[in-house]
Amino acid sequence: MDVDAATAPEDEVSAVFGTRLPSPPSQEQQSWGAVISIVVIVLMVVIGAFYAWGKRIAEQQPLGTVPADQLVP
Repeated sequence: MDVDAATAPEDEVSAVFGTRLPSPPSQEQQSWGAVISIVVIVLMVVIGAFYAWGKRIAEQQPLGTVPADQLVP
């Protein structure tokens, strides 16, 4: 029994492959997926910006040093 998966009814596809294919996500699920993806990307950019900013500050003024204009004679 040779069945073409593209033209076969759903019951026959289940019989051929042994499992049912998952249904496509609903419009609401797709919407939430997009929102979650955007939030994750924005968080990664913000965390990266704070990391780069902290690294730049650490290079400008190493820990344990006092700027020359704050030295007491």
